[in-house]
Amino acid sequence: METIPRPPSASCEVNANGHPLPLRWKRTIAIIWTGQAASILATIAATFAVLWHITATADSALMLSLAGIASLLPVALLSPLGGVAADRFNKKHVTIVADGIAGVFSLALAVAVGVGFSSMLLLLSLLAARATAQAFHGPSLMALMPELVPERDMVRINTLDQTLSSGSAIIGPVVGIALYTAWGFSAVLVMDALCAALACLCLAVARLPYARSDAPSSAGVTADLRDGAAAIAHDRPVAALLVMVMLAMLLFLPLGTLSPLMTYDWFGGDGFAASLVEAAAGIGLLVGSVAMLAWGGGKRLVGVLAVAGALIGAGCIVCGLLPRDAFPVYVALIGLVFAATAAFNAPVIPLMQKRVPAEKFGRVMGLFGSLSALASPVGLAIAGPAAEALGVNRWFIVCGALLVIAMIIALASRPLRSLDEGA
Repeated sequence: METIPRPPSASCEVNANGHPLPLRWKRTIAIIWTGQAASILATIAATFAVLWHITATADSALMLSLAGIASLLPVALLSPLGGVAADRFNKKHVTIVADGIAGVFSLALAVAVGVGFSSMLLLLSLLAARATAQAFHGPSLMALMPELVPERDMVRINTLDQTLSSGSAIIGPVVGIALYTAWGFSAVLVMDALCAALACLCLAVARLPYARSDAPSSAGVTADLRDGAAAIAHDRPVAALLVMVMLAMLLFLPLGTLSPLMTYDWFGGDGFAASLVEAAAGIGLLVGSVAMLAWGGGKRLVGVLAVAGALIGAGCIVCGLLPRDAFPVYVALIGLVFAATAAFNAPVIPLMQKRVPAEKFGRVMGLFGSLSALASPVGLAIAGPAAEALGVNRWFIVCGALLVIAMIIALASRPLRSLDEGA
């Protein structure tokens, strides 16, 4: 069991929850996110390989939507339990177990594919297993963030994870399609398993004095979930923020899942063209994340969210209006859209951390993540048939227009504005 560091070993700074920070707290962050960077890269490569395999073999928006649902529904259903686990148990151990389970499943699936046992159900199972692990990994890592840095750096550490994801998104699809083409799907899965093992090792050696929860356990899991739900329901600004994020997830995330079909059907591109789009998205996220790391978000974080969301919607409208021979413009627009996405994502956790007590942060973020993630499979369930009926390009226009309207309404919301006013 890890112990709380004594004052002589602590720096003069305190973390966002008021605990003394160890002298080498920046090194701890570097160790943890080295492993996370490797794991994120491998996950993006493997996920893109799965999505492209489905695109090339099924050529169906419906099948891609099912893949998206398999990737998101377990997060929506199980994140509340992940939040409870983060509040009840050692957050470091929960994160390691989640990463380890994902890696073991990838390795087992690599063996199955290697011996010739492969099916669409198996591919969907991989996405679902990864999503199940993420349901526990995400809340635990988010609950650790306020313990790792001073409050002034909360936006930055939240953006750090996004920055690493952005960098991985630039090369992950290229790595995935290269391994898929050269050595087959099993090679991508083996790389995924090895990188998950590295992430577990980095977490294991990192010193995390405040990973263990000191809060007393409640009467049961149901009581913990009810307590987390009450913390959201009784705080109108937090509830309004949740609705804002859910709307964005409902409208925008399905477009990312359908993007390979946009490349394949509308622009006539191949797998490498699709990976170029993914790379542009990663570059956009990276540029936007670096900008947020440098800036810190300022004092009007809700305004940043709403303006960024409106820019995302406007970009999607223009993407849907492009002619078939404008693929380079589409790639550039995707980069701009995802730069705005970085600005939209960065302030969410800092806004929550300021209002939610540390002992409830895990379960609240688990429920918050669950409800926002639930919006994504609902959006995909609508997007699949709608894109089949209207055309994927027209669906980009519809979702973009709705997102712009939603962000304009959000700017007029008094509860949301109160988050910026510190009310």
